[in-house]
Amino acid sequence: MIDEYKKESRFFIQEILKRPFVRIPSSLEHEFHTYQKDQIFKFLLQVNILAQCTYAAYSVADYFILPDVGSLAVWLKLSYTALISLVTVLIYKFSRSVQLFDLILPLSIIGASAIWFYLLNLSHSPDRPIYLYASLVFVVLANLCVQIRFMPAVIISFLISAVIYTGVYFVVDRNWHQMLLFSLIYNPVFMFSLYISWTSTQKSKMLFLHSKLDEINCQALNIIAHPDALTGLHNRRQFTQLAEQEIQSAQKFAHPICLLMFDIDEFKKINECYGHDIGDLVLQQIAETSSNILRANDVLARFGGEEFIMLLPRAHLEQTQQIAERLRKAIANSHLKIDDGTTLQYTISIGIAEFSVQNPDLNSVIKRADEALYQAKKNGRNQTRGFQPFKP
Repeated sequence: MIDEYKKESRFFIQEILKRPFVRIPSSLEHEFHTYQKDQIFKFLLQVNILAQCTYAAYSVADYFILPDVGSLAVWLKLSYTALISLVTVLIYKFSRSVQLFDLILPLSIIGASAIWFYLLNLSHSPDRPIYLYASLVFVVLANLCVQIRFMPAVIISFLISAVIYTGVYFVVDRNWHQMLLFSLIYNPVFMFSLYISWTSTQKSKMLFLHSKLDEINCQALNIIAHPDALTGLHNRRQFTQLAEQEIQSAQKFAHPICLLMFDIDEFKKINECYGHDIGDLVLQQIAETSSNILRANDVLARFGGEEFIMLLPRAHLEQTQQIAERLRKAIANSHLKIDDGTTLQYTISIGIAEFSVQNPDLNSVIKRADEALYQAKKNGRNQTRGFQPFKP
Protein backbone atom coordinates (compact mmCIF):
# COMPACT_ATOMS: atom_id res chain seq x y z
CA MET A 1 0.00 0.00 0.00
CA ILE A 2 1.11 3.58 -0.49
CA ASP A 3 1.81 5.27 2.85
CA GLU A 4 -0.65 7.69 4.40
CA TYR A 5 1.69 10.66 4.00
CA LYS A 6 1.80 10.05 0.24
CA LYS A 7 -1.96 9.66 0.08
CA GLU A 8 -2.41 13.00 1.84
CA SER A 9 0.12 14.63 -0.49
CA ARG A 10 -1.69 13.29 -3.55
CA PHE A 11 -5.06 14.59 -2.36
CA PHE A 12 -3.52 17.95 -1.39
CA ILE A 13 -1.90 18.39 -4.82
CA GLN A 14 -5.11 17.45 -6.61
CA GLU A 15 -6.99 20.10 -4.63
CA ILE A 16 -4.37 22.76 -5.42
CA LEU A 17 -4.54 21.99 -9.15
CA LYS A 18 -8.30 22.59 -9.10
CA ARG A 19 -7.82 26.18 -8.00
CA PRO A 20 -7.66 29.04 -10.53
CA PHE A 21 -4.41 30.32 -8.98
CA VAL A 22 -1.79 27.71 -8.19
CA ARG A 23 0.52 28.16 -5.21
CA ILE A 24 3.30 25.83 -4.12
CA PRO A 25 2.74 24.75 -0.49
CA SER A 26 5.65 25.49 1.85
CA SER A 27 6.25 21.76 2.38
CA LEU A 28 7.05 21.37 -1.34
CA GLU A 29 8.96 24.61 -1.95
CA HIS A 30 12.40 23.01 -1.65
CA GLU A 31 11.41 20.24 -4.07
CA PHE A 32 9.96 22.83 -6.44
CA HIS A 33 13.19 24.82 -6.48
CA THR A 34 15.24 21.66 -7.00
CA TYR A 35 12.92 20.62 -9.84
CA GLN A 36 13.21 24.06 -11.45
CA LYS A 37 16.98 24.02 -11.10
CA ASP A 38 17.13 20.75 -13.03
CA GLN A 39 14.72 22.03 -15.67
CA ILE A 40 15.73 25.63 -16.38
CA PHE A 41 19.11 26.48 -14.83
CA LYS A 42 21.12 26.15 -18.05
CA PHE A 43 18.31 27.76 -20.03
CA LEU A 44 18.40 30.82 -17.74
CA LEU A 45 22.17 31.05 -18.14
CA GLN A 46 21.85 31.03 -21.93
CA VAL A 47 19.03 33.62 -21.88
CA ASN A 48 20.97 35.92 -19.56
CA ILE A 49 24.15 35.79 -21.62
CA LEU A 50 22.19 36.30 -24.85
CA ALA A 51 20.33 39.28 -23.37
CA GLN A 52 23.58 40.87 -22.19
CA CYS A 53 25.16 40.39 -25.60
CA THR A 54 22.11 41.95 -27.26
CA TYR A 55 22.31 44.93 -24.92
CA ALA A 56 26.01 45.34 -25.70
CA ALA A 57 25.25 45.17 -29.43
CA TYR A 58 23.02 48.23 -29.07
CA SER A 59 26.15 50.25 -28.34
CA VAL A 60 26.88 50.06 -32.08
CA ALA A 61 23.49 51.65 -32.80
CA ASP A 62 24.19 54.23 -30.09
CA TYR A 63 27.39 55.18 -31.85
CA PHE A 64 25.47 56.20 -34.98
CA ILE A 65 22.09 57.33 -33.61
CA LEU A 66 23.54 59.24 -30.64
CA PRO A 67 26.90 60.30 -32.10
CA ASP A 68 27.56 62.98 -29.49
CA VAL A 69 27.62 60.32 -26.73
CA GLY A 70 28.55 57.36 -28.92
CA SER A 71 31.93 56.64 -27.36
CA LEU A 72 30.56 56.95 -23.84
CA ALA A 73 27.66 54.64 -24.77
CA VAL A 74 30.03 51.97 -26.06
CA TRP A 75 32.19 52.16 -22.94
CA LEU A 76 29.29 52.19 -20.47
CA LYS A 77 27.28 49.41 -22.10
CA LEU A 78 30.23 47.11 -22.68
CA SER A 79 31.44 47.63 -19.10
CA TYR A 80 27.97 47.01 -17.68
CA THR A 81 27.51 43.93 -19.86
CA ALA A 82 30.86 42.52 -18.74
CA LEU A 83 29.99 43.14 -15.07
CA ILE A 84 26.53 41.53 -15.25
CA SER A 85 27.85 38.61 -17.31
CA LEU A 86 30.55 38.00 -14.69
CA VAL A 87 27.99 38.10 -11.87
CA THR A 88 25.74 35.73 -13.84
CA VAL A 89 28.53 33.19 -14.36
CA LEU A 90 29.64 33.41 -10.71
CA ILE A 91 26.10 32.77 -9.46
CA TYR A 92 25.75 29.89 -11.91
CA LYS A 93 28.99 28.27 -10.76
CA PHE A 94 29.02 28.96 -7.04
CA SER A 95 25.61 29.97 -5.70
CA ARG A 96 23.38 27.63 -7.74
CA SER A 97 20.35 29.47 -6.33
CA VAL A 98 17.63 29.14 -8.94
CA GLN A 99 15.47 31.71 -7.10
CA LEU A 100 18.19 34.34 -7.47
CA PHE A 101 19.14 33.23 -10.97
CA ASP A 102 15.53 33.62 -12.08
CA LEU A 103 15.71 37.33 -11.20
CA ILE A 104 19.19 38.17 -12.53
CA LEU A 105 17.87 39.37 -15.89
CA PRO A 106 15.05 41.55 -14.45
CA LEU A 107 17.42 43.03 -11.86
CA SER A 108 20.10 43.77 -14.47
CA ILE A 109 17.52 45.57 -16.61
CA ILE A 110 17.04 48.18 -13.87
CA GLY A 111 20.65 49.26 -14.38
CA ALA A 112 20.46 48.81 -18.15
CA SER A 113 17.43 51.10 -18.44
CA ALA A 114 19.10 53.68 -16.17
CA ILE A 115 22.17 53.75 -18.44
CA TRP A 116 19.89 53.95 -21.50
CA PHE A 117 18.08 57.08 -20.29
CA TYR A 118 21.26 58.61 -18.86
CA LEU A 119 22.72 58.54 -22.36
CA LEU A 120 19.50 59.86 -23.90
CA ASN A 121 19.50 62.82 -21.52
CA LEU A 122 23.12 63.61 -22.30
CA SER A 123 22.55 63.45 -26.05
CA HIS A 124 21.14 66.22 -28.22
CA SER A 125 20.59 63.99 -31.24
CA PRO A 126 17.33 64.60 -33.15
CA ASP A 127 16.84 60.82 -33.27
CA ARG A 128 16.32 60.50 -29.52
CA PRO A 129 12.54 59.73 -29.85
CA ILE A 130 13.46 56.49 -31.64
CA TYR A 131 15.25 55.29 -28.53
CA LEU A 132 12.61 56.71 -26.24
CA TYR A 133 9.98 54.25 -27.48
CA ALA A 134 12.50 51.47 -27.95
CA SER A 135 12.74 51.40 -24.15
CA LEU A 136 9.43 49.51 -24.04
CA VAL A 137 11.40 46.35 -24.72
CA PHE A 138 12.99 46.55 -21.26
CA VAL A 139 9.90 45.71 -19.22
CA VAL A 140 8.91 42.95 -21.66
CA LEU A 141 12.36 41.40 -21.55
CA ALA A 142 12.39 41.59 -17.75
CA ASN A 143 9.29 39.40 -17.53
CA LEU A 144 9.88 37.18 -20.52
CA CYS A 145 11.78 34.39 -18.77
CA VAL A 146 10.62 34.64 -15.14
CA GLN A 147 9.69 31.10 -14.13
CA ILE A 148 9.57 30.81 -10.34
CA ARG A 149 8.30 33.81 -8.36
CA PHE A 150 5.77 36.31 -9.65
CA MET A 151 5.68 38.95 -6.88
CA PRO A 152 9.43 39.78 -7.01
CA ALA A 153 9.03 40.15 -10.79
CA VAL A 154 6.16 42.60 -10.20
CA ILE A 155 8.26 44.68 -7.79
CA ILE A 156 11.20 44.74 -10.21
CA SER A 157 8.86 45.68 -13.09
CA PHE A 158 7.62 48.68 -11.11
CA LEU A 159 11.22 49.70 -10.38
CA ILE A 160 12.07 49.46 -14.09
CA SER A 161 8.96 51.52 -14.88
CA ALA A 162 10.01 54.15 -12.33
CA VAL A 163 13.41 54.43 -14.03
CA ILE A 164 11.79 54.61 -17.47
CA TYR A 165 9.20 57.24 -16.50
CA THR A 166 11.87 59.33 -14.77
CA GLY A 167 14.05 59.12 -17.86
CA VAL A 168 11.18 59.99 -20.20
CA TYR A 169 10.22 62.94 -17.98
CA PHE A 170 13.62 64.54 -18.52
CA VAL A 171 14.05 63.49 -22.16
CA VAL A 172 10.78 65.21 -23.18
CA ASP A 173 11.74 68.28 -21.11
CA ARG A 174 8.89 67.81 -18.61
CA ASN A 175 6.28 67.95 -21.36
CA TRP A 176 3.18 66.38 -19.81
CA HIS A 177 1.49 65.90 -23.16
CA GLN A 178 4.43 63.80 -24.35
CA MET A 179 4.39 61.95 -21.03
CA LEU A 180 0.71 61.13 -21.52
CA LEU A 181 1.31 59.84 -25.05
CA PHE A 182 4.17 57.68 -23.81
CA SER A 183 1.98 56.34 -20.98
CA LEU A 184 -0.79 55.38 -23.40
CA ILE A 185 1.69 53.22 -25.27
CA TYR A 186 3.76 51.99 -22.33
CA ASN A 187 1.05 50.93 -19.87
CA PRO A 188 -0.56 48.23 -22.07
CA VAL A 189 2.92 46.84 -22.76
CA PHE A 190 3.64 46.90 -19.03
CA MET A 191 0.44 45.00 -18.22
CA PHE A 192 1.11 42.50 -20.99
CA SER A 193 4.62 41.88 -19.65
CA LEU A 194 3.21 41.14 -16.19
CA TYR A 195 0.74 38.74 -17.78
CA ILE A 196 3.67 36.95 -19.42
CA SER A 197 5.47 36.44 -16.09
CA TRP A 198 2.20 35.46 -14.36
CA THR A 199 1.39 32.76 -16.90
CA SER A 200 5.00 31.53 -16.94
CA THR A 201 5.19 31.15 -13.16
CA GLN A 202 1.75 29.53 -13.02
CA LYS A 203 2.72 27.09 -15.76
CA SER A 204 5.97 26.20 -13.96
CA LYS A 205 4.09 25.49 -10.74
CA MET A 206 1.46 23.40 -12.50
CA LEU A 207 4.10 21.37 -14.35
CA PHE A 208 5.90 20.68 -11.08
CA LEU A 209 2.73 19.66 -9.24
CA HIS A 210 1.67 17.42 -12.12
CA SER A 211 5.12 15.79 -12.12
CA LYS A 212 4.86 15.31 -8.35
CA LEU A 213 1.42 13.79 -8.76
CA ASP A 214 2.73 11.48 -11.50
CA GLU A 215 5.59 10.44 -9.21
CA ILE A 216 3.20 9.52 -6.38
CA ASN A 217 0.88 7.67 -8.77
CA CYS A 218 3.80 5.78 -10.31
CA GLN A 219 4.94 4.73 -6.85
CA ALA A 220 1.46 3.47 -6.09
CA LEU A 221 1.26 1.56 -9.38
CA ASN A 222 4.75 0.19 -8.89
CA ILE A 223 3.79 -1.13 -5.47
CA ILE A 224 0.66 -2.77 -6.85
CA ALA A 225 2.57 -4.24 -9.80
CA HIS A 226 5.26 -6.01 -7.75
CA PRO A 227 3.75 -8.23 -5.04
CA ASP A 228 5.22 -11.48 -3.87
CA ALA A 229 3.84 -14.11 -6.28
CA LEU A 230 2.93 -16.69 -3.62
CA THR A 231 1.51 -14.60 -0.79
CA GLY A 232 0.42 -11.39 -2.54
CA LEU A 233 2.44 -9.36 -0.02
CA HIS A 234 5.13 -6.85 -0.87
CA ASN A 235 8.42 -8.38 -1.89
CA ARG A 236 11.74 -7.48 -0.30
CA ARG A 237 12.61 -4.73 -2.77
CA GLN A 238 9.23 -3.07 -2.42
CA PHE A 239 9.40 -3.29 1.34
CA THR A 240 12.77 -1.53 1.34
CA GLN A 241 11.40 1.32 -0.80
CA LEU A 242 8.32 1.77 1.37
CA ALA A 243 10.30 1.47 4.58
CA GLU A 244 12.76 4.18 3.51
CA GLN A 245 9.84 6.51 2.77
CA GLU A 246 8.30 5.82 6.17
CA ILE A 247 11.63 6.36 7.92
CA GLN A 248 12.05 9.75 6.23
CA SER A 249 8.51 10.69 7.21
CA ALA A 250 9.11 9.54 10.80
CA GLN A 251 12.30 11.62 11.04
CA LYS A 252 10.60 14.66 9.52
CA PHE A 253 7.64 14.59 11.89
CA ALA A 254 9.44 13.02 14.90
CA HIS A 255 7.22 9.94 14.96
CA PRO A 256 8.28 6.65 16.58
CA ILE A 257 8.75 3.66 14.31
CA CYS A 258 9.45 -0.03 14.97
CA LEU A 259 10.15 -3.15 12.97
CA LEU A 260 9.44 -6.80 13.60
CA MET A 261 10.65 -9.92 11.82
CA PHE A 262 9.08 -13.34 12.15
CA ASP A 263 9.40 -16.72 10.57
CA ILE A 264 7.69 -20.09 10.80
CA ASP A 265 9.01 -22.43 13.46
CA GLU A 266 10.42 -25.69 12.06
CA PHE A 267 9.18 -24.87 8.57
CA LYS A 268 11.73 -27.25 7.08
CA LYS A 269 10.02 -30.16 8.88
CA ILE A 270 6.63 -29.06 7.52
CA ASN A 271 8.00 -29.22 3.98
CA GLU A 272 9.68 -32.56 4.60
CA CYS A 273 6.65 -34.19 6.25
CA TYR A 274 3.80 -32.72 4.23
CA GLY A 275 5.42 -31.50 1.02
CA HIS A 276 6.14 -28.09 -0.44
CA ASP A 277 2.53 -27.62 -1.59
CA ILE A 278 1.38 -27.70 2.03
CA GLY A 279 4.29 -25.45 2.97
CA ASP A 280 3.07 -22.94 0.40
CA LEU A 281 -0.44 -23.08 1.87
CA VAL A 282 1.01 -22.38 5.32
CA LEU A 283 2.85 -19.34 3.94
CA GLN A 284 -0.34 -18.07 2.32
CA GLN A 285 -2.38 -18.58 5.48
CA ILE A 286 0.20 -16.75 7.60
CA ALA A 287 0.23 -13.90 5.08
CA GLU A 288 -3.56 -13.63 5.32
CA THR A 289 -3.60 -13.78 9.13
CA SER A 290 -0.81 -11.19 9.36
CA SER A 291 -2.61 -8.87 6.95
CA ASN A 292 -5.67 -8.96 9.20
CA ILE A 293 -3.53 -7.83 12.16
CA LEU A 294 -2.11 -4.86 10.21
CA ARG A 295 -2.99 -1.27 11.03
CA ALA A 296 -3.70 1.18 8.20
CA ASN A 297 -0.12 2.46 7.88
CA ASP A 298 1.80 -0.75 8.60
CA VAL A 299 3.94 -2.30 5.87
CA LEU A 300 4.08 -6.10 5.63
CA ALA A 301 6.27 -8.09 3.26
CA ARG A 302 7.60 -11.55 2.62
CA PHE A 303 11.30 -11.08 3.22
CA GLY A 304 12.40 -14.40 1.81
CA GLY A 305 11.60 -18.10 2.24
CA GLU A 306 9.55 -18.50 5.41
CA GLU A 307 10.62 -15.12 6.79
CA PHE A 308 8.31 -12.09 7.00
CA ILE A 309 8.94 -8.50 7.99
CA MET A 310 6.64 -5.74 9.21
CA LEU A 311 7.26 -2.01 9.65
CA LEU A 312 5.09 -0.22 12.21
CA PRO A 313 5.10 3.59 11.81
CA ARG A 314 3.94 5.68 14.78
CA ALA A 315 4.35 2.72 17.13
CA HIS A 316 6.48 2.72 20.28
CA LEU A 317 8.29 -0.42 21.40
CA GLU A 318 5.62 -1.31 23.95
CA GLN A 319 2.82 -0.95 21.39
CA THR A 320 4.81 -3.00 18.89
CA GLN A 321 5.25 -5.78 21.45
CA GLN A 322 1.48 -5.86 21.96
CA ILE A 323 0.87 -6.10 18.20
CA ALA A 324 3.54 -8.80 17.91
CA GLU A 325 1.94 -10.85 20.69
CA ARG A 326 -1.47 -10.49 19.07
CA LEU A 327 0.02 -11.71 15.80
CA ARG A 328 1.84 -14.62 17.45
CA LYS A 329 -1.30 -15.81 19.25
CA ALA A 330 -3.48 -15.45 16.14
CA ILE A 331 -1.13 -17.67 14.17
CA ALA A 332 -0.68 -20.16 17.02
CA ASN A 333 -4.47 -20.53 17.21
CA SER A 334 -4.87 -21.08 13.49
CA HIS A 335 -4.57 -24.41 11.71
CA LEU A 336 -4.56 -25.91 8.25
CA LYS A 337 -6.71 -28.87 7.26
CA ILE A 338 -4.96 -31.31 4.95
CA ASP A 339 -6.74 -33.58 2.44
CA ASP A 340 -6.21 -36.72 4.56
CA GLY A 341 -8.11 -35.08 7.42
CA THR A 342 -5.00 -34.18 9.36
CA THR A 343 -4.97 -30.78 11.06
CA LEU A 344 -1.65 -28.99 10.85
CA GLN A 345 -0.83 -26.39 13.47
CA TYR A 346 2.20 -24.16 13.33
CA THR A 347 3.77 -21.26 15.21
CA ILE A 348 6.05 -18.32 14.59
CA SER A 349 8.87 -16.62 16.46
CA ILE A 350 9.14 -12.83 16.39
CA GLY A 351 12.03 -10.40 16.82
CA ILE A 352 11.46 -6.68 17.43
CA ALA A 353 13.73 -3.66 17.03
CA GLU A 354 13.06 0.04 17.46
CA PHE A 355 14.36 2.88 15.32
CA SER A 356 15.92 5.81 17.15
CA VAL A 357 17.60 9.11 16.42
CA GLN A 358 20.95 7.40 16.98
CA ASN A 359 19.95 4.42 14.85
CA PRO A 360 17.77 5.41 11.85
CA ASP A 361 19.43 3.04 9.37
CA LEU A 362 17.05 0.40 7.99
CA ASN A 363 19.65 -2.34 7.48
CA SER A 364 20.99 -1.86 10.99
CA VAL A 365 17.51 -2.16 12.53
CA ILE A 366 16.73 -5.23 10.40
CA LYS A 367 19.91 -6.81 11.71
CA ARG A 368 18.90 -6.09 15.30
CA ALA A 369 15.40 -7.50 14.73
CA ASP A 370 16.99 -10.59 13.20
CA GLU A 371 19.18 -10.99 16.29
CA ALA A 372 16.09 -10.72 18.49
CA LEU A 373 14.38 -13.33 16.29
CA TYR A 374 17.36 -15.64 16.75
CA GLN A 375 17.05 -15.26 20.54
CA ALA A 376 13.34 -16.13 20.34
CA LYS A 377 14.23 -19.30 18.40
CA LYS A 378 17.03 -20.15 20.78
CA ASN A 379 14.78 -19.76 23.84
CA GLY A 380 12.22 -22.29 22.63
CA ARG A 381 10.33 -20.77 19.67
CA ASN A 382 6.72 -19.52 19.57
CA GLN A 383 7.62 -16.34 21.42
CA THR A 384 8.42 -12.67 20.98
CA ARG A 385 11.74 -11.05 21.80
CA GLY A 386 12.61 -7.36 21.61
CA PHE A 387 15.97 -5.79 20.93
CA GLN A 388 16.41 -2.38 22.58
CA PRO A 389 18.94 -0.22 20.68
CA PHE A 390 21.73 1.22 22.74
CA LYS A 391 20.91 4.69 24.07
CA PRO A 392 23.80 6.64 25.62
